[in-house]
Amino acid sequence: MEINDLVIFTKVAEVGSISKAAEQLGYVQPNITGRLKILESELKKPLFRRTNKGVDLLHAGEILFDYATKILNLMDESKEKILNLNPLLKIYPS
Repeated sequence: MEINDLVIFTKVAEVGSISKAAEQLGYVQPNITGRLKILESELKKPLFRRTNKGVDLLHAGEILFDYATKILNLMDESKEKILNLNPLLKIYPS
């Protein structure tokens, strides 16, 4: 499982559509579908119920969505904190 897979997974879950998620993320739909299939294969569980109207999360998908959003939020928070660190003031003897 890669971070980008979690980004793709959460976007699909949020918008309820693989094609809309692909458009918003700047991917083509087959790439999104392929990454989701790899993720489902790795987890040995289906994550979405696919219909002609879009996708809905299954129970395993709901669990992954909860953890994936936490992971992605923590990544954003840690990056922001590190980027906002004040440089240490260095004092040199004269």
